[in-house]
Amino acid sequence: MNESHTHPPAPGSIPAVITNNATPGPEHGTQALARPPKSLIYACSGCSDAGELADQIARRLSRSGIGEMSCLAGIGGRVKSIVSKGEKAKRIFVIDGCPLNCARKTLELAGFSKFDHLGLNEIGLRKGSCPVTEKNISTGVEAAKEVLLKTAADIANPSESLTSVKTTSQQMV
Repeated sequence: MNESHTHPPAPGSIPAVITNNATPGPEHGTQALARPPKSLIYACSGCSDAGELADQIARRLSRSGIGEMSCLAGIGGRVKSIVSKGEKAKRIFVIDGCPLNCARKTLELAGFSKFDHLGLNEIGLRKGSCPVTEKNISTGVEAAKEVLLKTAADIANPSESLTSVKTTSQQMV
């Protein structure tokens, strides 16, 4: 999807990224822009407040159009159609509620290694003390957008992204 972009992105939106193969537009100096691909989003959805919060953050991101939530249980159960959907995804984003990182580990055990990860504990939302409130959901959504924006910038500058994405998805607790 190419569009001409002359104004800065709206606050809170994911900006367009100049593609490496952008071509000059009708006006001198303009380039064709492409939005980064939407992420396939997985959340731990565990039984604690943090798991429920991770699930609500993923649902909010999905409803906002930033990505599409998919079934982590299907990945763990090796459901062919769900695993295939993950394999075809251009970007994967996973949200864990606590430091056990079950969602990230589920993806890794299924053979996925390239994805972005947000642990809610890393942004101060701790299991057992993070009720599912609008404030906590918004905090998580904003943190997720920051991770996704960084990834979008990495797509525009691939030589800088390899280390950061690999580090993000390979950290073990």
